[in-house]
Amino acid sequence: MLLPRILTAIVGVPLVLAVIHIGNLPYMFFVFIIIAFSLYEYSVLMKLGGKPVQNSVLFIFGTLFPLAFIFDSYSKNMFGGNNFAICVFTAAFIFSVIAEIFSSKKYLERIAFTLFGIVLISWNLSHLIGIRNIRPDGEGLTFIIIISVWIMDTAAYAGGKMFGRKRLSSISPKKTWEGAAAGFIAAIVSVFLLRLFLKDTVSVSMAWGIGLLIGIIAQISDLAESMIKRSVGVKDSSNLLPGHGGILDRFDSYIFLAPAIYYFVIFIR
Repeated sequence: MLLPRILTAIVGVPLVLAVIHIGNLPYMFFVFIIIAFSLYEYSVLMKLGGKPVQNSVLFIFGTLFPLAFIFDSYSKNMFGGNNFAICVFTAAFIFSVIAEIFSSKKYLERIAFTLFGIVLISWNLSHLIGIRNIRPDGEGLTFIIIISVWIMDTAAYAGGKMFGRKRLSSISPKKTWEGAAAGFIAAIVSVFLLRLFLKDTVSVSMAWGIGLLIGIIAQISDLAESMIKRSVGVKDSSNLLPGHGGILDRFDSYIFLAPAIYYFVIFIR
């Protein structure tokens, strides 16, 4: 199990870092792929748990969200600029209700589970595009966030293995308060270490804010995805990444973190 995990990381880590550096359409396409696969895994999870989802609405409007974020990024001076994402969400809500009206068996829960998946995955993860497009330091911010979460996850796992005693939550029995504390400290330290290479990207006060958000919000986001998996009785969202589970498992920490970091950076300036 360890070898596939290492091999996947050897291939995946340089690829992710490369597309972050390149930015523009390759990076946006990368985020689009992450969202598309995550929506697929969410749909499968809901099916396994016997929870109805409107797959057509989920995939059509779920994949339109990152595209809307891209259009918003390049159309601020155009008529309708910065409104594409809101338009997609509004349309998703309307079409979800319409689809249920004309379905043979009508379930209000199906609307709720569909829109929940779109907002949880598509809306939140699309903020990764917004972060990378922050000028002039979007690349540096994205590097800091992505790498710090990797370090935090590793520290939390190691800390839990070595010192874990008190269970963090019944949602994920293997996670402990000691592991969470190790991850929290590692998040803050990693942000400040990475800042040494990107001094023009973040100030000291911003580094503290980003470190605290990663240490807290990213771990809560991880638990949120675990709650979904636990509710349908599965361990991993899929087996697409050997040794790592599914795409959603690898990017679950960013579900809440991406919008939290984006709005923090936007409002603090």
